[in-house]
Amino acid sequence: MKICPKCGRKFERLLAVSRIDNKTMICDNCGTMEALDSVPQGSLTPQERTRLVVAATGNKWAMENFNATHN
Repeated sequence: MKICPKCGRKFERLLAVSRIDNKTMICDNCGTMEALDSVPQGSLTPQERTRLVVAATGNKWAMENFNATHN
């Protein structure tokens, strides 16, 4: 098991590279959050930002639920 240095949670593998130093391996969730945080403020609506976070989880039910309540 590997431990994500950003969130401290355990994962079988770390697949994302941190945008902070371009070498530290972090978990997918932290990688997604770093990517979203790098987008200039105001270029994504709160709904678009939430859609990206929900999609990054890979949870199909959550995405279907988001689409059903936001379209």
